[in-house]
Amino acid sequence: MRKVMPGRFRRSAVLFGLSGLLLLAGCRSYLAGRGAATPDDPKILTMMSLVDGADDAFERDTLNRFAASRHNLQARYIPAFESDDQRLALYKKLFKERSPQPDLCEVDVIWPGMIADDLVDLTPYFRDQLRDFPPELLRSYAVRGRLIAIPIFLDSGVLYYRSDLLRKYGFKTAPQTWDQLEKMARTIQRGERRSDPHFWSYVWQGGATEALTCNALEWQASEGGGRVIEPGGTVTVCNPKAVRALARAVSWIGTISPPGITAYTEDDALNVYRAGHAAFLRGWTSSYGCLRAEAPLIREHTAAALLPAGPGGHSSTLGGIAIAVSKYSEHRDEAIAALRELVSEPAQIRRVMEGGASPTRISLQRRADLMQQTPFHGSLLGRQMLDGLVARPSAVSGRAYDQVSAAYSSAVHSALTRQVPPAIALARLQAELVRIKP
Repeated sequence: MRKVMPGRFRRSAVLFGLSGLLLLAGCRSYLAGRGAATPDDPKILTMMSLVDGADDAFERDTLNRFAASRHNLQARYIPAFESDDQRLALYKKLFKERSPQPDLCEVDVIWPGMIADDLVDLTPYFRDQLRDFPPELLRSYAVRGRLIAIPIFLDSGVLYYRSDLLRKYGFKTAPQTWDQLEKMARTIQRGERRSDPHFWSYVWQGGATEALTCNALEWQASEGGGRVIEPGGTVTVCNPKAVRALARAVSWIGTISPPGITAYTEDDALNVYRAGHAAFLRGWTSSYGCLRAEAPLIREHTAAALLPAGPGGHSSTLGGIAIAVSKYSEHRDEAIAALRELVSEPAQIRRVMEGGASPTRISLQRRADLMQQTPFHGSLLGRQMLDGLVARPSAVSGRAYDQVSAAYSSAVHSALTRQVPPAIALARLQAELVRIKP
């Protein structure tokens, strides 16, 4: 089962996939064929999604129920593409043409700066509810004082681990620091290799994609090495702490992580863990639903913890998906009302129970019965849900974020593959980011 990882931004050599072209053609055909509207024609409320699986089923049902409760309203739900960059490209194209569809748009947490000008400022419509959401989460969807989307679920980097293997080798708790993870990983790997020659203790995402941007940002921030580009616009990626963090990651390759880790995507790392060939997995909290559906070995012995801390503390890249309303929608009132329904407390409760998504409303994050369905169950982890969240420099980069992220992941990848030392890779990156940042 393919799972869209919020916060992922998978690049493709082809900017526009076949599915994107077909959908765009379908939208144009529909609009061209409508002719003059009559009072009896139903309004068509269109929503484009980024999710699949249980979340897809939930959203379709919720949107259809909403439409059925309104006079002369129908809903059209357009499912996710194979890759998120195809959806972003389609949004940009439709917005450029001022297309009245879609009305509702699901957006990745790193997109606001790239498409904010084409989305409705939701602040006046949700002013009475803004206190219900964590401020640090809403800031990710605010651009130049405009709130352009409402988050529907929270995603973040997390450490999954095999609790049975920790017990087997005498470890009582999950690793709290990177030093502890390395020690545990070496011990477990040495023991498991006696029966499984393909066993590697720690798997993560090392391919030169957005996933590596997320991993590297966590390493850098936990070492106290800053955030690549600071909120004020200063490029800080080349500093001794960031170099140390990257050097540590390089040392894992071929020791506790497989040599091929530098080509791993989210799915690659997840599949190795699901097959029982790893003790630790850097994943997203959104992976929890599919891990719960695994065979007993994985389902019953997988636990979650914060990613290990360095001198700068625990760090976890913020991901997630939100819903926005197109500025060109002809059904803005209906779209706002549908959005209220999709992010309402009852709807978020259903989403948690059906798919294991982490809620975005503060009141729901405090409910132990709901959090039991997410990785953040248990008294300790539940209290730390928002600890150490670090946002990618998408807001400060604006429309240049894709270039910034591509440069960052490419530079990190050049060090991981030992083409250049970490210090040189980051020095070159510093110069490139100064050149391309707005």
